[in-house]
Amino acid sequence: MMKQFLLLISLFLFTHFATAQVHFGIGGGGSAGVGDISPFSSAGYSAYVELSYDFNENMVAVLSGQVNGFVALPLDVSLAQAWYQIPVMAVGRYYILPKDGESMFKPYVQGGIGGVKSYYLKADPLNPGGDPQVIDDFWSFGYKVGVGVGLSIFNLQLNYLNAGKYQEYTLGSMDMTLGLLF
Repeated sequence: MMKQFLLLISLFLFTHFATAQVHFGIGGGGSAGVGDISPFSSAGYSAYVELSYDFNENMVAVLSGQVNGFVALPLDVSLAQAWYQIPVMAVGRYYILPKDGESMFKPYVQGGIGGVKSYYLKADPLNPGGDPQVIDDFWSFGYKVGVGVGLSIFNLQLNYLNAGKYQEYTLGSMDMTLGLLF
């Protein structure tokens, strides 16, 4: 009886989300710092998770959480610096071709605002083999703009993030991610 109940609930949830206006996405890719941190952030990664709601066939609201991590290459441990940024954004996405149309190719533009938690880490020159120490961590206002394309359940994005300032330095990143959107 319990197996049948769980099967029935699973079937209901699957059919509901298959036609629902609420979607879940996850993805990752490469990232690089831009602005004043670019000399210290030439290579990195980006990972994101998002929850979206379809207002209509062209307009989508997205709540997005992301992690960007950067280091400078080539890596000199005595000078090593690393940055982590965690933007939490409310994003508007506009699909140029209707999402519900016949095409599997769905290009879009997007923009969002929110908070960005940043971490600045630096290696200890007296202990080059040790872990980098957190020098500072702070919240700032940020925004992001980007373009992307949906291909069936795949989601390819290119985004620019402005993460505010650290002292007199402008913080930002460019990332390219590939994800899944359910």
